Amino acid sequence: MSVQRPQASQTPIKAKPCYRHLGGTLGNRLFERLLELGWFRPDEENPRHFCLTELGVEGFKDLGVNPYEGKR
Repeated sequence: MSVQRPQASQTPIKAKPCYRHLGGTLGNRLFERLLELGWFRPDEENPRHFCLTELGVEGFKDLGVNPYEGKR
């Protein structure tokens, strides 16, 4: 995955917690990127919901995130 390095003068985008989830501009951009990478897909029965794909499962495992872990 290619990521553009920020210029020294750039200010990082802020993230904010939203009910123990990542929200804000950074959360939205991260989710959009995960959709582009094919890690999530819209649920066929409810397009407002998303399903983790096998590619996403492997991607999260590569990042050290267990996609099967329950809530904390």
